[in-house]
Amino acid sequence: MRSILIILIAFSYANAGGLLQVDWPKPTKQHQKSMRAYPKAIREKIKDVTLPVYLPRYYIYKKDMSIVSDKEFYTATIPLQGATLMVAGDRTYQQKVKSGAKQLKEKMKAIDAKFVLAEGMMSTSFNRHGINYSLVLECDSPDKDIRCKDDNFLKKVYNGLILIGGKR
Repeated sequence: MRSILIILIAFSYANAGGLLQVDWPKPTKQHQKSMRAYPKAIREKIKDVTLPVYLPRYYIYKKDMSIVSDKEFYTATIPLQGATLMVAGDRTYQQKVKSGAKQLKEKMKAIDAKFVLAEGMMSTSFNRHGINYSLVLECDSPDKDIRCKDDNFLKKVYNGLILIGGKR
């Protein structure tokens, strides 16, 4: 799954797309203070990412979390008992649009998160600060695991996403 996402992101660089401008949230003293409390391994993996990095607050300290990142995207994979949770952020777009055009403004617009069950995975895609994010839960037994049959678990994770860093 993660390798498919990485291939899709790499493919998007090869197309006629580009980079979305980042509308960074204003930092607060609380943001700046709390970043120091996150594990060093996480801070090191996201230090060069040029977009706001969100992770689920409930799993920040999981030692077996893996993060793949580049300047323009990141993917965090969090193994859970019987499932895998993935959070990804990407500021690339695949369609060619003129800067400042109505079409680009539409791409930058925040949309409500819709939770979708497909192929045994519960997922949502959303936009914050002009960045495209995805949150995906893949269950080992999707027919039996309530987390992949009902969107309550993923909604709780989504509502618990916190800004942990990135680079302006």
